[in-house]
Amino acid sequence: MHPDHETTFHELCDRLNLILAFDHVGRAGNGFLLGIFDQHPQVVSSHWVHYIYSYLVTEFGPEQELDSQRAHDFMLNQSYFQFVFQDADQYIRANVHKMGGDPDNPIDRPLCRHVFRELVLARPRIRRRELVIAAYYAMTVGMGRDVSQARYLLIADAVSLRAEHVMDGFSGAVLDAALADFPDLMPLSLVRDPRAMFASNRHQFVNALGNMYSVRPGNTLRQLRRLLKNDLRADTSVWPFWLVYGTQTARCIYRLRQRFQRQFRVLRNEDLNLHFVPTMRRVTDWLGLNMLPQWLDEDYVPTSMGSPWKGTGAYNSRYQSKTNGLLHNDPQAVAERSVGPNKHVTVRWRSKLAPHEIRLIELLFKDEMDDLGYEPVSGPEACRDSLGRCLARPMRGELPTADWIARGFAESRGEGFRRLYYLIAFPPFAVLSRIKIFQLAAAGFFANVTDGKSATRFLSPVHKVLK
Repeated sequence: MHPDHETTFHELCDRLNLILAFDHVGRAGNGFLLGIFDQHPQVVSSHWVHYIYSYLVTEFGPEQELDSQRAHDFMLNQSYFQFVFQDADQYIRANVHKMGGDPDNPIDRPLCRHVFRELVLARPRIRRRELVIAAYYAMTVGMGRDVSQARYLLIADAVSLRAEHVMDGFSGAVLDAALADFPDLMPLSLVRDPRAMFASNRHQFVNALGNMYSVRPGNTLRQLRRLLKNDLRADTSVWPFWLVYGTQTARCIYRLRQRFQRQFRVLRNEDLNLHFVPTMRRVTDWLGLNMLPQWLDEDYVPTSMGSPWKGTGAYNSRYQSKTNGLLHNDPQAVAERSVGPNKHVTVRWRSKLAPHEIRLIELLFKDEMDDLGYEPVSGPEACRDSLGRCLARPMRGELPTADWIARGFAESRGEGFRRLYYLIAFPPFAVLSRIKIFQLAAAGFFANVTDGKSATRFLSPVHKVLK
């Protein structure tokens, strides 16, 4: 290895602190945040890399010292760093495109792999902190970036682990692992209006799975058994799963905020979009970083590994490749205008949710919405709706339509018949899903998410999100 690389790497290991940004329901703008800091000379991050600690903890458990060869192979082949280090084959290109990036960005991928290999395999075992920093440093070398001013590593992650079941709740082990490596880390809670969270996740998964209950010939009985057992998964029953997942991840993040109240800060996606410059002043003041001059530009657009970000999200056909589903994506022109800070992404959920769905979210997520400053929009008549009245009505994307079935046949006979099958098979799922959510609500599952406490120290210039 070139001695300069080894020296610079060890200097980084000595001085880098971690900004760990939790997007607990997965729609609060982790990519947006990474894009904002993509060109900051004091921050090392990658817009193409997410979920580093949750992946490492799932694979290796809480151990801080890892087998070097196994850790090297995992990061290279199974973590998001594969999109940076591996040659840009069709799979890599598709995923980078999906994130709103340019797979033809000038990255010396062989050099990235070489530097990473030399740093990680220098000894039989490596500390997890050094493994993480080595991956990001190898990326900067391959991009020709100067890290002499770097003070922070920025990682966007989730509070849940893939091995944890939503009905059991989430441990928050991601934060414990990161704290073991970076005792002075700066934890950041990215949040978004729960109504927007639900609308986005529902939209993506209804289209990606083919229908609301992921029902197709051959899996109907298995899916029903899962639902009967409360074995909710992302591919079981879309709207109940995302209500439960949003509740459990919120409960976990509130618990983590209480444990580390002194350090934790809360950053609302709406504030980044509606009050970008004053919000970024608060963020940089908290971190002790410089404001970037480009953030002051009226037409500012975040970047993705140095190139202008093209956007992503459930309604964007660049990310959501299923464009022939029950729910329609935004026109591409709208998606392209929604890349930089803008109002549209903060109000879009209003057109994506039916009135009774809005009321349902406001009932179930009342504690979190009150604490985060998200005001209900339901009028006096809607406010009289009970949970039962909300659940009695169909969800958007739940009922098959003649147009949807016809579009399926236009795509292929097989797809058309799968859609016809859903028309026959979905009623018991619709009934059982509602029974399950009503039972959970009656048992207090959705209550006391915040445990009656607020741990929100906002990195925002306003106290309420305006209607």
